[in-house]
Amino acid sequence: MTDCCETTNKPAEFCVCDEGIDCLDDSPAASVLQRHPFTRRDVLKYMGGFVLTGFLASCGVTAPGTSGGSGEQQGELTRLDLAFCSQVLCVLPFEVAKQQGYFREEGYDVNLVYMKGGTQAITALLSNSVDFVGTPMDLVVRSVDEGKPVRMVASTSRLPFFALVTAPSTAGDIKSVSDLVGKRVGVGNLGTTDDLLLKRLASQSDVDPDSIESVALGPNILDTLLRGDVDAAMVQEPALTRVSKEGGRVLVNFMDLEQTTEHLGGAYQFMGLNTRPDVIEKNPDAIRALSRSLVRANKWILEHSGEEIVKAAPEELVSGSNVQVFAQALDKYKESLYPADGRVQEENVARVVEAQKGAGLIEEAKEIDLGSLFTN
Repeated sequence: MTDCCETTNKPAEFCVCDEGIDCLDDSPAASVLQRHPFTRRDVLKYMGGFVLTGFLASCGVTAPGTSGGSGEQQGELTRLDLAFCSQVLCVLPFEVAKQQGYFREEGYDVNLVYMKGGTQAITALLSNSVDFVGTPMDLVVRSVDEGKPVRMVASTSRLPFFALVTAPSTAGDIKSVSDLVGKRVGVGNLGTTDDLLLKRLASQSDVDPDSIESVALGPNILDTLLRGDVDAAMVQEPALTRVSKEGGRVLVNFMDLEQTTEHLGGAYQFMGLNTRPDVIEKNPDAIRALSRSLVRANKWILEHSGEEIVKAAPEELVSGSNVQVFAQALDKYKESLYPADGRVQEENVARVVEAQKGAGLIEEAKEIDLGSLFTN
C-alpha cells in the first residue's frame, strides 16, 4: 500500500493520518507498537492544523521494549496501554476519561498510545502488543471477516465523523450524489470508512460506485479540495466548516443523526473500545472498568459546552480560529455523536455490515454473526 507520507514529503515516522489511513505496511507483531507510537509533539506537528494540544497533552507513549499487554502493577494502580488512531473527535472520550481521573478511580493507569491509523491499532491488538484499542467497527467487521477475532465492548461514538462536501469551485454544478458521476472525490485512503460510505451513497443514488473516482489524499484533503484539485471530498471538522465558509456545498453530513438516519436507516456504529475474546475471558474486570470510565467521559462531554470541553485540556490550546470552530462543532454534534450509555446497538452494527456488503468488501451472500463482533 502506498505510504501516505509520500504525498506530504514528511518522514514516515512523523506522518499522522486521519482515522483508518494505513500509512505503514502491516508489520507483524510487537514491532508495530514499539516502532510507531507518537510523541504528543509529533501528533500536533503533523496533524494538519487539527485543533487541540491539550487533549493530547496527557498522552504518554510506551517506550520501545515496554510491554503493553495485560498491564503491570504500579503501586495501587494497574498500568495498561490503550492504542488508537490520531483523530481529534475520536480521542475525546479517551482523553476525557484520563484527564478527569475516571481510569484512575477504577484502579488503572492508562497509557494512551497514538497510532498512525486504526489499522495499526488493530494490528497491535492482534499481535498481542496491546489488549485494548479504540477503532471503528468497520475494522472489527473486516478483521472478523478475515478470521481474526476482535470484539467491541463499548461504544464511544455512534456516527462516522465524515461529511461529503463539494469544492467551492464545483458547488454550482454538483447538487447531489448523482452529480458525482465522472468526478474525483477525495477520501483519506481507499477502503477506509469514508471511502466505504461514499460507495454506499452512490449505490443508494442508483449510481455505479466505480463511476466515481475515489482519490486517496491522506492529510492533504482540505487544501486539495479548496484548490479544486478534486470535485468533492469526505471531510471532518474543522475542515467542514472551513470549506462551507468558502462556498462548498454539503451533500451529506454523517455527523448529524438525522441525515445519517435518512441515508443509512439509523445510527452507524463507529468508534469503540475493542479487545480480543481471550482478554474478555481472562480479564473481564478491566473491560468493565475501562467501559465504565468511557461512559462517564461521554456523559461529561454531553453535560458540558464545547468551550468547556476544549478548556478541559491541562495545557494550552493551539492558538487561532480552529479552537472556536472546534468548540462550535462539539456543541452542534456531540448529542448525535457520543452515546451516553456506551452500549453497542445490534442494529447499528448491522448497518456497518450492510454497508461493507454494499461496497463489495464482503460477499453479499456471506452471513456475519453479529454476536461475534461485539458484546455489552
